[in-house]
Amino acid sequence: MTKLTAGALLCTLVSTLSGCGIFGDDGYFRDRGDDYQLANSLPPLQMPEGVTAKHQEELYEVPHISADVDRGEFVVPRPQALSVNVGLDRVKIQKLGNRRWVLVNQPPDEVWPQLHYFLRSTGLQLAMSDAGAGTMETTWLTFGENPETKDKYRLQVESGVQPDTTEIHVRHLSAPLQAPASVAVEWPAQSSSTEREGWMIDEMSSALAADNSGASASLVAQAIGGGKVKVQVMEPAGKEPFIALGLAMNRAWATVSHALNTGAYRLHQEDSDIGIFYVTYDADRELSDEDDGWFSSWRSGTGEDKLAKEAEAYSLQQVLANIDLNTRVEPALFSNLQGLGGAPDTDIPGYLVVLRGVDDAIEVRVRSTRGLPLSRNKASELLMAIRQNLI
Repeated sequence: MTKLTAGALLCTLVSTLSGCGIFGDDGYFRDRGDDYQLANSLPPLQMPEGVTAKHQEELYEVPHISADVDRGEFVVPRPQALSVNVGLDRVKIQKLGNRRWVLVNQPPDEVWPQLHYFLRSTGLQLAMSDAGAGTMETTWLTFGENPETKDKYRLQVESGVQPDTTEIHVRHLSAPLQAPASVAVEWPAQSSSTEREGWMIDEMSSALAADNSGASASLVAQAIGGGKVKVQVMEPAGKEPFIALGLAMNRAWATVSHALNTGAYRLHQEDSDIGIFYVTYDADRELSDEDDGWFSSWRSGTGEDKLAKEAEAYSLQQVLANIDLNTRVEPALFSNLQGLGGAPDTDIPGYLVVLRGVDDAIEVRVRSTRGLPLSRNKASELLMAIRQNLI
């Protein structure tokens, strides 16, 4: 039998098998990727009479969901773009308004011993070190240029917004030299001296950036700050997904604004007073950012972002007037806002990103330009794209 005849026979056989129902949703070789959604709980294993069972704890407890789960078709998410957080320095100084802090691209349990080493190597002694609270306080010290006062520092170590990152916040306190050292310290809301706070931040960041001690970690620091998570993508059963931010509102607004002008997002309009961003999202923009010009222009024809140009034609007032007020949607994100609805239904491109809540309890949701919830898969995709670029 020649190779040509064997190949023709193989093609005929494959066509015949596929026609017999071996492939496809009901065939033997069907896709079983979503079968886990139909899995049921089994009763605990029962030991036979006369055998004493040891107490067992669930290693991977599955939470009970009372509401019905939407078992729609699962959509495989896009891989994270190469441009996301590429080139992030291991140590950076972040600034928001008059606040500065150090961001380290390592988890807190690895940064904690590095801070101890930095303080010892600079001659600063610790009066208190509480890994659970993530707090270090130095003893009183004096600066040569101002011998009439004594100074004290507090370092607050917290988990960063991105996974496996650490934030170090510095507070400086100055007091008269004659003040009794036994009196309990009341730390001010702002440092007594921004210059001396800046000195500590600069010295500490330089030392951390030069530390090549590797990934040694502190066991006592593994639960710094009580394990508080600053950012979570929440997907409650039967409700629309949202991002929960454990940040102050001004910090939350700034970091979400940054994320909405990065990667696939473009930020067109915003109003912090009402907590709304108007954005467009196009996954191809991530490819354009990575391609660097020639291929991007060839792919798009002219290199022009047509979606962004179309969105720039609308003001935020026009977008708000397009919100559908006839549909009751919980939670009500647009209640008590001026200038909503009233305009004819317009096919405005893009999305509305809405921030609601108070300090340390901010929720971020994505809605259509009509103010309506998106499908669960689409909302999760857009929220994850925001989460990946928060700083």
